[in-house]
Amino acid sequence: MCWQQEANEATQISLTAALGSLTYGYAAAVLGNVSAPAHLAQMHSVDKDQQMLICLGNQTLEKAPFYAYMKLDPEGAGLSHADTIIAVWNTILYAGGIIACMACPVIGDRYGRKKVIGLGAVTSVIGAALQAGSVNPAMMIIARLIVGAGMGILLATVPLYQAEIAPPSNRGFIVGIHASLIGFGSMISNWIGVAFYYVPGSAGWRVPLALQVIFPLALVCVLVFIPESPRWLYMHDRADEAEKVLIALHKRADDPTHAFARTEIQIIRSQIDYERANRVPVLEAFKKRSLQKRFALGFLAMWDTQCSGLIVVLAYQAVIYESLGYSPFMAGILGSVWCVLNGTGNFLGGVIGDYVGRKRQIATGLAMLLVLLVLLCVTTKLYAGTDNKSGKTAAAVFTFLMIAVYATGVDCPSLVYSSELYPGEWRALGVATSLSAVLWGCLIFTAAAPAALANIGALYYVVFIVLTFFQLLLVIFFFPDTKGFTLEQMSAVFGDAVVDMHGNVEKAEDFMKEDHDVDHMEISEDIRIEQEAEQKV
Repeated sequence: MCWQQEANEATQISLTAALGSLTYGYAAAVLGNVSAPAHLAQMHSVDKDQQMLICLGNQTLEKAPFYAYMKLDPEGAGLSHADTIIAVWNTILYAGGIIACMACPVIGDRYGRKKVIGLGAVTSVIGAALQAGSVNPAMMIIARLIVGAGMGILLATVPLYQAEIAPPSNRGFIVGIHASLIGFGSMISNWIGVAFYYVPGSAGWRVPLALQVIFPLALVCVLVFIPESPRWLYMHDRADEAEKVLIALHKRADDPTHAFARTEIQIIRSQIDYERANRVPVLEAFKKRSLQKRFALGFLAMWDTQCSGLIVVLAYQAVIYESLGYSPFMAGILGSVWCVLNGTGNFLGGVIGDYVGRKRQIATGLAMLLVLLVLLCVTTKLYAGTDNKSGKTAAAVFTFLMIAVYATGVDCPSLVYSSELYPGEWRALGVATSLSAVLWGCLIFTAAAPAALANIGALYYVVFIVLTFFQLLLVIFFFPDTKGFTLEQMSAVFGDAVVDMHGNVEKAEDFMKEDHDVDHMEISEDIRIEQEAEQKV
């Protein structure tokens, strides 16, 4: 099978780069696992909306020594101040991520994908160390800003690198590794939170924060062993090196002369040379409807992930599980199982997408999420805070179904889709712009949620129901499918001219009528002659 033949080397490299994905997932979840602002057992004494507010932006575990050390009072008169500080910690993380994410294209296009990944890893190590060593809320704010910057760099650059090294036939799986390991990073953070639940004193929260350095530090150490993106190498006049890297990444057992990889490099060479010869100033380039459409669809694809309401589900998890009679410790275990489903679903989503196509996968996922959101909204509104165990159990089950559907049908394919839309010279900026939608969504919905939950409670789900419905319509009517095309052939999907491996310029409509299945690409005559010569030798 072609997937097995091509995937081995590229998959190994992708997994290595995805240490950055583990870094993102762990960093995004770790503070919530050591700093839930009130003991869940005390929630019975406050009303339902206040319970939701207490849990907002955090996981289900709590560490009272953390608040004592930070001189924050999460109860009574001090609750408002504690909530404000927590809101700043949450929002500054994503603010730092947005700034760093949008700076990545400038650095990455000049210095290479590897160096930007390294920058993100080093930044994450520094931020994690400062976070673990924080002695007051102000220092934690600075540390969270730096952690967020590292997260933003890795979020934008890892999938860009993976897309540029992946064979077309299993690009969904290889880029999907990024989404999957983000989920597993959160899972590891949750289970470490469970493990340190009963550890007394500052070690109970400092050690989980300090362990955050492991993944980015490992990434710094192994970066020297992975190759630079072959597409970046060719765009910087290192054609021979680009060909060697691509052959090493895409070698196949049934292709000893590497004709497939050489055909790929010829396609890359022809398209990039054509784009260089027809390059126009930035302002003029963005007047092209095709480029505007690519950027809009890339951003909207990642906005799909934020319209799903998963942030609110995270906020409600503690209330749902505690109201079912689970202890805070057991609620933490259930939250960790939830994260296992997240990582596993993203892995399956990457495999499925290479067979069914991104558009169909995202549309199906959004449709299923829409149904689950309605059911979760109704059951939470009717049964949260009541004695109806069946209704509350149904609400809890819906949270698990939602993450499974979200990860498999929305999160992973949206990430893959947004990473493969752009032409070479705009790819770094395009992927960064697309992935910034994740950070914007986290920032906006995290900042708005306290007031929303305090005033409308479970009806906050209605916002996400409406958003998901409109996103579903956009995907159905406006998203083209990208399955099976090389990154260079993607121009034809958006109506732009494509250059074949012989250097001939084809109109998009003519190209789309042809068989573009990369598993059966016609090998050019030059490569065929070279292959025969090598066989004779």
